[in-house]
Amino acid sequence: MENIFSGEILNITPFKKGFVLASKGTDEGGKITANFYGYDAINQIFTRIKRSVFLKVKFGYEYEDIAKQLGDYVSCDVGVLADNKIMAVFPNGEYSLFNTDGSLNVSSLLTYHGSPVCDIAVDGPYVWCCVPNENAIVKYAPREGRILMRVGGGESTAFERPTALTLRGNILYICNRAARKVRTLNTQTNAVRDFRVFNEKIFKYINVAGLEFVWLQSGLYLLD
Repeated sequence: MENIFSGEILNITPFKKGFVLASKGTDEGGKITANFYGYDAINQIFTRIKRSVFLKVKFGYEYEDIAKQLGDYVSCDVGVLADNKIMAVFPNGEYSLFNTDGSLNVSSLLTYHGSPVCDIAVDGPYVWCCVPNENAIVKYAPREGRILMRVGGGESTAFERPTALTLRGNILYICNRAARKVRTLNTQTNAVRDFRVFNEKIFKYINVAGLEFVWLQSGLYLLD
C-alpha cells in the first residue's frame, strides 16, 4: 500500500470520483485551523481546495445554511437519504436531519442501550451506524425515529469497537478500531467475514472509482 497523505486528518467525505478531507493546520499566529483538500481518484491527484468546495461536496447546494446551523461542520459524518434529506452524525451520537432547502428537520441524540452511535452509511430510507461501546452496528429508520435491528454486541465477537462503515451494494465494510481490521457484513444474509487486516488502528475505509483507501493512525493509504 502507498501512503498518499500524512497530515493529521480530521474527517474524510467520499464522493463518486474521489473524496474531500479536512486536516489539522495552524495559521501564522499559531492558531489551530482546518485545511481542506480534494482527491481526484481518476487521476490520483491531491489538490488544496477552498472551504466552500469542501462544504459543497459534503452537504450539497445548501451547504452554507447547513454548516452555519451545525457550527462544527468538520467532525460530523454525512449521508443523503432516499428522500434527499441530509443526515449529519457526530461521534457523540448527536445528529441533525436537514430538509432539501437546508432547513433543520430534526436534531436529537441517537444511542443504543445508552451508548452513542457514530458514522453513517445510507441504505435507501435507512442508515447503518456504529455503536463502538456495544461492539455492534445498528440499522436506523429516520422517518420512524427508531432502531430496526442490531448486528453484533452482547456475546458476539463479530465486531470490536467499530467506528466507521461504508456500504457498497449489499455489503457493509466495517472498520474495527480495536481489532485493526475491516470486516464485511452481507445485509441480506447477515454473514460477517474478515476483509482486510492492518497492524495499526483503522479509522475509515473508502472505495471510490474502483480504488481502495484506508485511513490509518499513521496516515491515508492507497491499497494495492
